[in-house]
Amino acid sequence: MEENTDKRRIKIGIDVGGTFTHAVAVDLATMDLAGKAVVPTTHTAKEGVAAGVVQSMKKLLEEARVQPDEVVLIAHSTTQATNALLEGDVARVGIVAMATGAGGIRARGEARTGDIELSEGKFLRTGFRYIDTEEFSDEKVRQAIDELRREGCEAIVSTESFGVDNPEREQRVVDMAIEMGLPACASSALSQLYGLRVRTRTAVINASMLPKMLETANMTEQAVRESGIDVALMVMRSDGGIMDIEAMRRRPILTMLSGPAAGVAAALMYERISDGCMLEVGGTSTDICVIKNGRPIITNGEVGGHRLFVRTLDVRTVGIAGGSVPRVRNGKLIDVGPRSAHIAGLGYDAFTEGVGDKEMEAANVQPKPEDPEDYLGLRVDGAEKPSLAITPTGASNMLGLVSGYGKGNMDSIRRCFDAVGKMTGYKAEDLADRILDISTKKVIPVVKAMLTEHKLWGRKITFVGGGGGAEALVPYTAQKMKLEHRIARNTEVISAIGVALGIIQDTVERTILNPGESDLVSIRREAVESVQRMGADPASIQVTVEVDRQTKRVTATAQGTPELRTRSLGGALPPAEKLRDTAADVMGADPARVREVNEKDSSWLRVFQAEVDKKILLGLLTTIRTPVAIVDKEGIVRLQLPDARVDYVSPSEADQAIQKIIEQFTTYGDGGEVLPDIFVVKPGQIADLTGLVEAAQMISVARVEMQALTSDEKVALVSCRKG
Repeated sequence: MEENTDKRRIKIGIDVGGTFTHAVAVDLATMDLAGKAVVPTTHTAKEGVAAGVVQSMKKLLEEARVQPDEVVLIAHSTTQATNALLEGDVARVGIVAMATGAGGIRARGEARTGDIELSEGKFLRTGFRYIDTEEFSDEKVRQAIDELRREGCEAIVSTESFGVDNPEREQRVVDMAIEMGLPACASSALSQLYGLRVRTRTAVINASMLPKMLETANMTEQAVRESGIDVALMVMRSDGGIMDIEAMRRRPILTMLSGPAAGVAAALMYERISDGCMLEVGGTSTDICVIKNGRPIITNGEVGGHRLFVRTLDVRTVGIAGGSVPRVRNGKLIDVGPRSAHIAGLGYDAFTEGVGDKEMEAANVQPKPEDPEDYLGLRVDGAEKPSLAITPTGASNMLGLVSGYGKGNMDSIRRCFDAVGKMTGYKAEDLADRILDISTKKVIPVVKAMLTEHKLWGRKITFVGGGGGAEALVPYTAQKMKLEHRIARNTEVISAIGVALGIIQDTVERTILNPGESDLVSIRREAVESVQRMGADPASIQVTVEVDRQTKRVTATAQGTPELRTRSLGGALPPAEKLRDTAADVMGADPARVREVNEKDSSWLRVFQAEVDKKILLGLLTTIRTPVAIVDKEGIVRLQLPDARVDYVSPSEADQAIQKIIEQFTTYGDGGEVLPDIFVVKPGQIADLTGLVEAAQMISVARVEMQALTSDEKVALVSCRKG
């Protein structure tokens, strides 16, 4: 029987929000939505938020008429790990620590985490047992686990000094704990970095989530299988990638910021941002992240102020959003938020019907017992209690800044603003402007700080708003910052789309004192094999290797997709002159002064370089900059550098070319030599060497990246001075 080639290929993404759980079906042939569904997030259900994941998926399949054999992947974000940590809803963890000799005294201190404060007044409780490895035996392990269980421990962590070098004993403790009916994890399985204290703390927090997360994973997987869908089930990670559900069973800690990560994934895969800022605006808060060179900024995770060996996105959250309620004291507008209308039990001014000619009166309200009493509500028709609130969403509508999902009922909005105007003395439009001015002053400093910190000023920045409240804040913020902006397509479900299109990702980190070529090749291979096991197509995998001189940390991050992308999604490819115009625009160059370096190459990626005059010394002299832009055949800018060099060479010439680049562009600072940034542009992929700190490392990794190329293929080496 012939396969039906007309069958749709659908990816399903499910995003668990604070109020609603959204599910979307994305048609891979067009990148269009094939359907969407929404259900209230099931915080109070016995199964937790997982119940909403299943409900939204079933509703989507039915309403969008998606057949099980059309689905190629299902992925979901989860707030369960984050909520568990915030609320202290975690298991008591028993720690089995191991060492020997004089190191035992230190190990007892570093591995004994004590009770870990997760948030104010919420603690993760632990128990502790120590085993001298010279006396290690199954009997002693069993005794330690049994004692911890009698103390009330529901999960076990095994941790040993230098266990990353030989994890056999750690793994034996895990195996025995599971045999005795307790979920368990080894600290070396969470991180291969030295640092017993942080590694143990990371494993303890991971283990504290295991009982509930295992239950959730099993329930979700069972529901998916019962629906007739037999494809990969993936979960959003806190670093912006996705992992299979089996990996989540072992390392639930990697999901603790998966909600904000979903929006970043959408910025990369759906909005295709290369350099810019994404503001995902909900009803209560706004998540802000920046993307540089097509990659989100990664940082070390923390819980309760404690550093962890977990990589998370650098997402800054601000307590202002589309539903934030203003505060008025003595007739003066003093603040907006952080309390939101839906949490305060107040209706939105913009989405209220049937106000008609009813009398409206502004009045102060105290949304929650712990809140101040100066929040602003509106009583309708003489009601005893306020039932409505004016919001940034309404304010943005008042100023004509909303045209999409956030478009509200203008009659209701104006009546609400007029009523508040009587109390505060503002005209409706002036009041709206004041609300947005106060609101965006909480956002703008954060955006500026992140763009400065990550050296994005001077580049063509894409400023994108996502989330249901995007139009409430993003247009006004962009106006104030004098930046162009756009609202993401299907903005109200942008995070769910990001989940569906998430890249399979994993990171391997190791402490290596003086990493050589074999070390870099080995850790790179380990990262590649990990994402391959989770279903990434080998030809789609890209790897970034980074070396930190100070911490002696070597990190390899591999990314890939289940299918190799070889053609345009969603329409015809733009003509060659359009690609040149796109490059000229981001480089700020005259198209006539733009040349294509690899125009004879049929590669998916096109490398453009321009000449741009730059005034220096108060305009007395003119120098020439040579910016570079790499544009794919769909017209998406994949990399831009304000002043760079391009060498177009064969793989056999690359070693010598890289050595010359390093000699020309290396600078020197307080910490010694600073190597240049180098990118290897090969057919279909950009290999980023910017995280490497020695010439030999750059040359070694470049060799690995080019080893599959034939002798007649060429690569573009794009380079510039660091920073």
